[in-house]
Amino acid sequence: MNKVRLTPEAVRDLAEIRRYISAELGNPSAAQRIVGSITENLRLLERHTLAGPSVEALTGHPTDLRILVCGKYIAIYRAEGSVVSVARVVNARQDYIRILFGKVSLSKNQDAEDV
Repeated sequence: MNKVRLTPEAVRDLAEIRRYISAELGNPSAAQRIVGSITENLRLLERHTLAGPSVEALTGHPTDLRILVCGKYIAIYRAEGSVVSVARVVNARQDYIRILFGKVSLSKNQDAEDV
């Protein structure tokens, strides 16, 4: 069985998810349930380190990161031997590529829009 480790950023992400749902949306019981569900999904990585697709396969951006969908959230992780490091946990609607890598330049064949 592999060990699943949360980086400090992932711990902060989970705390912020809990805070936002509890305080901003006014639903502390949903906050507890959702963060618990994310944590339970992450336990899948103890036995199946390659459960989620690679970020590179999804985006073409060279990296060894993978993603695991946890309901409306995405856990971004890296499998390193018998340790799985969860780097971030973000809302699936967020631009996780920009969160991870900053602004990514497009190839010459792609059109770009200023934001």
